[in-house]
Parts: sequence; structure tokens; C-alpha cells
Amino acid sequence: MWVEEKTLFKSVNENSANVYEKVIAELKKGILHGDLKPGDKLPSERELATMLGVSRTSLREALRLLEVSGVVSIRHGQGVFITNNDPDEYMKKFISQIFVDQRKIEELFQIRKLIETEAAVWACQNGTDDQLKEIYNLVNETIYILEKGTHSDFLTVLAKQDGVFHHLLAEAANNSVLENIMDNLLDLLSDSRARASIVEGRPLRSLKEHLKIADALMARDGEKAREAMLEHLKNVEKDVLIE
Repeated sequence: MWVEEKTLFKSVNENSANVYEKVIAELKKGILHGDLKPGDKLPSERELATMLGVSRTSLREALRLLEVSGVVSIRHGQGVFITNNDPDEYMKKFISQIFVDQRKIEELFQIRKLIETEAAVWACQNGTDDQLKEIYNLVNETIYILEKGTHSDFLTVLAKQDGVFHHLLAEAANNSVLENIMDNLLDLLSDSRARASIVEGRPLRSLKEHLKIADALMARDGEKAREAMLEHLKNVEKDVLIE
């Protein structure tokens, strides 16, 4: 399947440092938001470079790194494709192979409580109305899907919502350093998110806690957003460690 040429990527400043890292971030964002799906073929190298506003050399470097990490597959003579992995099978396999000790989980949540509570405050202060509304709508739409049982791939819905929620929150903070940290931290959060997804009742509780955070964001109440985020992280930590 071809990826339609639309406003899929933000233009990257070719004169900035580490251009290839910004290209990688844009492509990963497309995957995280669901705009790029497994099996999708990316536009040609020339078209993609034009869409991103970068040189073909910078683009090639980014694509090589993405191929090494298993995000894309470069097929000579055919093009570049998003790797065709089954999200549900990946999540189930990942959950069954988690061997993270309690101390590591506690350390991870210490970092989350430092970074994500401040991200919530900054989102209230710096986020645009559209950014905050996008977070609010994401949470409500996901709650509706899960409560009505209209989607059979429960793990996929949960994993996508959780990752996108945290990414959008960091994006709304409008702090480029924080956004880069959160993009990398999302990978480290896989263990705790996977554990949380199999705790009875935790998925819907997490979504409702996300809604409380989203309500505070919409009201631009930084203190309530901070408190709601801290409460959410403490609750998830408790459930994960008990499990």
C-alpha cells in the first residue's frame, strides 16, 4: 500500500544539527500516530526528501538507521516499506518474555514522575488549543472503543493510545528537548506499559486517569494536571509492582 502524499511530515531544517535524527523522529511519529502502517510503501527517495525538506544524503542516513533498528525494510529496486509486523503478536510475545526486576521498574517510575508531571504543566502553559483538544479527543474516542467492545485487537488499541497520549503531551509542552527525551523514553516504557495492560481493570482505569489529565489540560490548570499525572503514575506503578 502506498502512503498518500499529504501533510504527513513536518519540514526539517536542513541547516540544523543532526538532520537525520529529526528525519527519524518524523518517520517514527507517523508510525506512532497510525499514519504509517505495517506494509506501507514510503514515497520515492526524491519525493520523501522534498516532503521533509532535506537532502537525499540525510534521508538515506536516516533510512539506513531505521532499517538497522527494524522499523523499515529497504528492498532494492522496489522501495522502502514499513516492516510488516503484527502488533498484537508482538505485544503478546513481549508480555510473555518480561523479566524486569522490581528495582528497575521503581527506578523507571521515579524518572516518569519527574518528567511527565512537568510535561503536563508545560502543556497547560504552552500547548495550543488544537494540541490540547487532540489529546482530549484521543482519550474519549479510545474509552468509547474499549467500553463498547467495537475493536477486537484490545492490546493494539491500548498500546497505540498510551504511546500517542504521552507523545502528544510532550509535543504540547512545546519544548524540543523534552519531546526528544519522551520519544526515547517511550521505548523504555514498553515494559511497564505491557505489564499494566495485563493487570485486571488497569486499561480502563488508565484511560479514565488519562481523561482526568486531559480535563485539566483543557482547563489549562497546571497544578491539577500535575496532580492528575502523579496520581496516574502512582496507581500504575502500584498495579505493576503488585502484579
